[in-house]
Amino acid sequence: MCRTKPSAVALTLVGMIYGYGDPAWADHGSLGFGIGTASPILTQTGVTLPAGMWAAGLITQFIQFDSASDAKLRYYQHQHGDVHSTDTLLQPSIFAAYGVTDDLTLGLRLPWVLRSGVKTPNDDGVVMHQGDPSGFGDISLFGQYRVFYTADNLNQLSLVAGLKLPTGATRTKTNQGEIYEAHHQPGTGSWDPSVGFNFTRAMGDWSFDSNMLYTFSEEGTQRTKIGDGFDYNFAVSYGFGAPVRNAFFAASNNAPWTAVLELTGTWRGKQTAAGISDPNSGGNTIYINPGIRFSGGKGWNTALSIGAPILTDYNGYQTPPDYRIVYRFVATF
Repeated sequence: MCRTKPSAVALTLVGMIYGYGDPAWADHGSLGFGIGTASPILTQTGVTLPAGMWAAGLITQFIQFDSASDAKLRYYQHQHGDVHSTDTLLQPSIFAAYGVTDDLTLGLRLPWVLRSGVKTPNDDGVVMHQGDPSGFGDISLFGQYRVFYTADNLNQLSLVAGLKLPTGATRTKTNQGEIYEAHHQPGTGSWDPSVGFNFTRAMGDWSFDSNMLYTFSEEGTQRTKIGDGFDYNFAVSYGFGAPVRNAFFAASNNAPWTAVLELTGTWRGKQTAAGISDPNSGGNTIYINPGIRFSGGKGWNTALSIGAPILTDYNGYQTPPDYRIVYRFVATF
């Protein structure tokens, strides 16, 4: 038995919410909103919240980059033009979501963004150590509408859509007193809509999840379009001692520990400023991410994922990542 509900009203509501747009550069993280109430840690799932239930929590991303020495930056500048290097990215976010119906979940996420060790050569080849730009990032509103599920809840498909709001800081300054370029600002200053879908398939102790999300980049601060984005993620999860057949708040899930292996990819288009394309922006990154989740009964869970890049295919020179750590905590009530 199956059911589809392509309600025009519900799809319109979903189209008004959701979203998380990520910039086009290699030294920016890509992290979907997901409420984290099912097995994967990074991959978004087809599972929606039950009607009347709230979920809230924290998700924090840390990326260590393979930053270039001053000598290498000068060399890359000679080869590629305007280049920069970043040491780390730290991005904690708080989020909340509400089950409007069993099929429709709405929510939001509020991020803080901190980059460290930003540096770039000037026109004379002197490497400027610009500092550690930080501040509130752009708020994302999100919605997820379940359009299909089987009677046993083992297969679920949801549509997602949304909007990233221009609420983040866009005027942070370097150690030299100049305003950082747009791609180093905590916020983009743009309204960026997103659309996509999430799918979940449970198989006893195992579950498979996948999601696709496309983000449309609009013009923001400094007349800059950060670049469209496409995120494509796949996850396999294994519950120790009990099925991972639904969400962690479901009575059917009695496995306190779940092992997760995820393949997460992000493509980003080139950045443009005043209509001029930046040759050192855009490209593709794929991570492999093993992780572990602990569920403390029906009320909360916590998870840790450690990822390493297996493909970094960028335009020009961009700071490549060394590794990524993601921590998540979520509670329902």
